[in-house]
Amino acid sequence: MSDKTSHGDADRTTAHPFGTEMVEPSRFRIRDVRIDGGGAVARVRGGGSYRLAFDVLHDCSLCGNAVNQVIVGLAGEDRAQASVWNGKQRSGGGVKVVNAGTSVEALAEDNPGPAEWVNVSCDLVVPDAPGVYPVRARYAQAYQGRLMTAEGRAIPQPEYPDVLGWWKVDRPQGPGPDSTIGTIIVEA
Repeated sequence: MSDKTSHGDADRTTAHPFGTEMVEPSRFRIRDVRIDGGGAVARVRGGGSYRLAFDVLHDCSLCGNAVNQVIVGLAGEDRAQASVWNGKQRSGGGVKVVNAGTSVEALAEDNPGPAEWVNVSCDLVVPDAPGVYPVRARYAQAYQGRLMTAEGRAIPQPEYPDVLGWWKVDRPQGPGPDSTIGTIIVEA
């Protein structure tokens, strides 16, 4: 179940308001979060599926040749809801196949130059219960994840369940408030 707070706590749960960046140290940065085409905070009449889009810059010199992911979901859930970026050290550079011909083959970015900001998007499902639902992001290294850039979305990709389980790896409560990238407020 998601952790949620009262409507009066909405501003306090939005650690990274529209116009600022969320930073996962030594891994990635997120900016320009939009929920259903609006800003980083969305007030909705009920639960359901909502479109999440944002820019990500993955730049991890310490990651070596690992395949990394950026995953997103709601605070308090046991698993992430979606993987949105998959790649090696640096974002940008277009779609490639990593681990070709193996059981962990996936689309990814493997940019040999400087990291580039890329836009990604996915759908998140929010419960019907009124409350404030922080949207959070974190990294994973599960070999496979979806690449949800415009180029990546043009190619059918499965959602890889193993990557979604990274939500609580090394963070028993899941990503904390510093990982908040937006807020969905379900009004009564």
